[in-house]
Amino acid sequence: MITTTAYMLGIIRRIARASVVILEFLLFSNIYIAICAVVMCQTTARLFGLHLPESLLLFTFLGTLGSYSLHWFLTDSSVDYSRRGRWNHRHKPLLFGLFVSAALAGLWLLSYLTTYLIDLLPVVFLTFMYSAPKINWQLFRMLRRIAVMKSLYLTFVWTYLTVAIPFIMAAPAQRPGWILMGIWFLNRFLLIYSIALWFDYRDRAVDRQSRWLTLASMLTETQVRRFFYGIVLLFTLTLLALYQQGLSGGYIICLGIPMLLLVLLTRRVQTSPSDYVYYLYIDGLLMLSGILLALVSSQ
Repeated sequence: MITTTAYMLGIIRRIARASVVILEFLLFSNIYIAICAVVMCQTTARLFGLHLPESLLLFTFLGTLGSYSLHWFLTDSSVDYSRRGRWNHRHKPLLFGLFVSAALAGLWLLSYLTTYLIDLLPVVFLTFMYSAPKINWQLFRMLRRIAVMKSLYLTFVWTYLTVAIPFIMAAPAQRPGWILMGIWFLNRFLLIYSIALWFDYRDRAVDRQSRWLTLASMLTETQVRRFFYGIVLLFTLTLLALYQQGLSGGYIICLGIPMLLLVLLTRRVQTSPSDYVYYLYIDGLLMLSGILLALVSSQ
């Protein structure tokens, strides 16, 4: 009996260790965040009945995977003892390999999206500019002086890719009115920026030491909370505007739940440095509306 119990406990431990390895690979290799980007594109398509080419979704996945892999490859993790920091330090070659593979595949995909090349090039440029300050060259080091804007333009890139590009690539007859598209763009921008704000808040001590200032590192805790709740208020107003423009109450609830969960998690975010809280839960809020809309639409 004792031998059987010990054997079962051994199996459970091995399964648990394997589960952690798989989870950390999905999170820290940036596959998870790339999936989030694809689901956000699909959210726009599903909400407004757009038909998107599969090549765009694959380009979104590869572009997100490649840009984040480059970003973390350039990040010095030698003295970062968090779970992600240790993982990154051990897997630098993998991150570089993912970046190169995704970049080459993304460039190949652009040959199928030449019609929209002018619309997609800003995404490529702005994505690179997000990681450029980490390159230890004089030209790129100068960009650190304006890093206060890094979360704003990262948010813009995400919103442009997951909202504007689907509208651009959809047939003109499928697109909603300009007012509705503008409100949706602002709604997604506010959600994404509210999430980016808490990542900046977590990293504020390191940013202050490196003089790589961000908005969160320049504000007090109370000011950050007030600023966040201001974003929440604006987000709520965009939900009301979307409802006024004809979106159903069920859809509005699906769109509002991620921000509600983020508000409820505010205290935990301010006190917990857990990588799982940030990279699994908070990043996962980006695609939650898309998952909920898919469930509602299937009923």
